[in-house]
Amino acid sequence: MRRFVDLNIRDPGDPRVITEMLELAAKLGFKGIAIASERPAPQTLRDEARTLGIDLASRIDLRPRNTNQLSKTLRRVRRKYEIVAVHCENKAVSRQAAKDHRVDILTFPPLKTGRSRVSLDRQGASLAADSNCAYEVSLSDLLDTSAGERARVIVNLKRNIWNAEREGVPVLATSGAATPLRMRDPRAIASITSLLDLPEEKGLDAVSVTPTKILERNRAKLGPGFVSPGVKEVR
Repeated sequence: MRRFVDLNIRDPGDPRVITEMLELAAKLGFKGIAIASERPAPQTLRDEARTLGIDLASRIDLRPRNTNQLSKTLRRVRRKYEIVAVHCENKAVSRQAAKDHRVDILTFPPLKTGRSRVSLDRQGASLAADSNCAYEVSLSDLLDTSAGERARVIVNLKRNIWNAEREGVPVLATSGAATPLRMRDPRAIASITSLLDLPEEKGLDAVSVTPTKILERNRAKLGPGFVSPGVKEVR
């Protein structure tokens, strides 16, 4: 039986709305979610989620302007959050993020008219595969794209996923919801990947197996005695 996890629920800024979203996530069939916020989820909120059968994690989204800013911010936040995602808005940042083991998720904002194209090319995918970094497809990115740009965005997403698949980069599917109305059930999120030429089973993996592995791996890293993958200090 699959354990569905949405690793990108955006903090609405209102505790009452967060509670509503936790309750809805449980009804939709999720067993885990990550709240993307500038502040780690407090223990009281984790306890509230647990009573609903939801495993709650903290996520931070970084939007660095350059590689130096990326490195500095990673040093500051890595031990505070279970999930670290980087929005790649230029090629230098995307390359650095792809090869940095402190980064869990690469996300590429939808291309806007007049902007230079930044995407997950084969070289970036190869670096991401070596650092065990996942590529994220967020439903909200498509919903927020205008009808005139949507076809072009879908073509680029297909190219990104093709490169990810070719190089062995895990594909992650999320809702990116910031309100209860934007939330979707796990299979609806997974179904978006069928538009992007990802087979059905891999689409379901993108909202179950992949996020679960990311959470398990990072919690092990944040645990006491962790030295490096496969190495733990025994006291």
